[in-house]
Amino acid sequence: MTERELFEAIGHLDDDLILAADAPVKKRRRPPVYWRSLAAAAACACIFLGGITVWQRSAIPHDAVMLSAQPPEAAAAETDEAMADTAAPQTAGDAEANEGAAAQSAQDTAESSTALGVARCVQLDGVRYFESPAQIDFAANRDPDGVIADSVARDTFPETDGCSNFGAGYSYWITGEKSIVVEINREYLLFEAN
Repeated sequence: MTERELFEAIGHLDDDLILAADAPVKKRRRPPVYWRSLAAAAACACIFLGGITVWQRSAIPHDAVMLSAQPPEAAAAETDEAMADTAAPQTAGDAEANEGAAAQSAQDTAESSTALGVARCVQLDGVRYFESPAQIDFAANRDPDGVIADSVARDTFPETDGCSNFGAGYSYWITGEKSIVVEINREYLLFEAN
């Protein structure tokens, strides 16, 4: 196309087309998006509430700290002394005098082991035997197989053979591959290995 042809082609254009080309271009406007700011506010609220929940669950309750008037070491030593007193086996001479005290100490020991959540346990030959809730009828028709010689705190499990977490001086009989019977305050209790 030559200059002349281009000039003639421009001359044939309508004036409306020329004015429309000269007018500014109108931009199409998008509607505002309100949900983005609401979503951001909701996310911030969730993070804040989640942080408060985690903080409350991890904090030590003030009441639990105030319940103990003495340090934990002193309370543990006092508990060990009481356990040593109740763990000693009875002799035939003072059995009548101590019968009421023995029944009370057996009840206290059972209640405290339940309260602490750690079951009575004995370790023999590298196997831990736990107290069974099953009732048994056992007659000691032979000498005991041994005597529990050592004891650890009630809230721990024994780590050595001949040791228990409920006291020392108690006789035991091995009755099966995974069971023993322990005499505690003239009661025969079944202990089973897991």
